[in-house]
Amino acid sequence: MNGVSVQWAFDDSSIRRHLAAIGGATFDRVRQDIGEYMLGQIQDRFDYQQLWDGSAMPQSRAATARGGKTLIDTTRLYKSYVYRLVSGGLEIGSNVVYARIQHEGGDAGRDHSVHIDARPVLGVNERDANVIGDMLLDAVRMM
Repeated sequence: MNGVSVQWAFDDSSIRRHLAAIGGATFDRVRQDIGEYMLGQIQDRFDYQQLWDGSAMPQSRAATARGGKTLIDTTRLYKSYVYRLVSGGLEIGSNVVYARIQHEGGDAGRDHSVHIDARPVLGVNERDANVIGDMLLDAVRMM
């Protein structure tokens, strides 16, 4: 440079090590923690008869007639939700055949003569997103 200049040198080796650790991380432990958290949320939704967005779960005629809770009589669906780690993420779902119709709603039965209201318990609401975000930030901080 012609004239005057000032030059600074920075030791960025610790930052580079940290970024390399983050870049190579699989975050398996935090993804498992998120999976466990979401399974708990899903079960809470059944217990409190709420949908993923916090609104009330539509009650079934059968549950109303017996004075019980919707979708929780045998707890088969309740206990069926699982998670698995997938490349770069997490998958949560149920392998129970009727889980989809309960989630999405629709017509079922012989000649589709029975209408089932949608009861989506699987989903991430704003509170869940904040908790999951905090879990991820904590995982990065602990690296």
